[in-house]
Amino acid sequence: MTGALLPEAIRDRFHLPPGVPYLKSHSVGCQPRAAEALLRDRLLMPWRETGEAWPHWLEAIDAWRAALAKLTGAEAQDLCPATNVTAALSRYISALGPATGRRTILLAPSAFPTIGYLASGLAAAGWKTRYLPGDAEVRDAASWTAALDGDVALVIAMHVSSNSGALADIAAIASAAKAAGARCIADCAQSVGVVPVTPDAWGVDAVLGTSVKWLCGGPGAAWLWVAPHDRSTLDPMERGWWSHENPFEMNIHDFRYAPDARRWWGGTPDVAPFILSTAGIEAIAGIGVDAIRAHNRRLQDMLRDALAPKTPQWRWPKGNFGGTLCIDTGADQPRVADLLGRHHIRADFRGTVLRLSFHAYNGIPDVERTVAALG
Repeated sequence: MTGALLPEAIRDRFHLPPGVPYLKSHSVGCQPRAAEALLRDRLLMPWRETGEAWPHWLEAIDAWRAALAKLTGAEAQDLCPATNVTAALSRYISALGPATGRRTILLAPSAFPTIGYLASGLAAAGWKTRYLPGDAEVRDAASWTAALDGDVALVIAMHVSSNSGALADIAAIASAAKAAGARCIADCAQSVGVVPVTPDAWGVDAVLGTSVKWLCGGPGAAWLWVAPHDRSTLDPMERGWWSHENPFEMNIHDFRYAPDARRWWGGTPDVAPFILSTAGIEAIAGIGVDAIRAHNRRLQDMLRDALAPKTPQWRWPKGNFGGTLCIDTGADQPRVADLLGRHHIRADFRGTVLRLSFHAYNGIPDVERTVAALG
């Protein structure tokens, strides 16, 4: 078995559903206990005491950028808040039109559906969507290289697939895209918080992320990271007063882009989601992503060792994969779903694929109860 287990006391840092193994952090991470007080102190109290509390709220968003930058090894100026991954990607692509004559977006059919919905919806603006073959190995840069040509402007690759848990070699994919004259954006929604996310080291042009899953920050706090070489040169067509160099200048005839990634920000920002996200980021950083990853792999190994010999008809994942253990249960899916329900185990399915996620707040008892239910 690989990795070391985390202390059980870490569970006390989070609110957990009582009496049930919660194995759905790939969907929504559990709430940190620090979140409620942080929301009160940074949003509600300044608002109550000052009325117009924007200086305090902007400080809270700056604190969020700093926390996320520290977690990912990025620079805060390269991070832009976004309501969700879709909004972040839409604003990024809005800057590519004037920057390149290419018009093809390349992605895998296993990408999260919102990516495909957005990309195909740009047909009216002259964009084309191309997918890798359905049987392509999305982890392997060679699969992407084979699909690249002179019209591909943007490669969108999932760091960790939400359908299979496959962990892609983002650095190699980004290198292949660059060699073909295309940009590469990494979707890290399913990886950040459980697998190290290192934008600068990968050589990607942009990264999408969210707080709702492994970062335990709730919905509404996503982000766009833009590489320094594009941070102040790409000009998004989707913009608002918070994309301005000085949002409070209020001269409708004089728009100047913010000199950093805030140029993708848009209109009046949400504040509460980013305060809650800060609580999640700080909770994860306090434990350590590497430690969470090792803990996750150890619990996965325990479950695999106990169940795999008893379920030869199931397809267990092979190769590199992320924090979610995705097991294709095939024809057993209805029976497995019934067993999970009867034993009050919180997991889910994508088709016949069972998805189980062990976070820092999970432990050996969660593995044992799952094995007892399915064994």
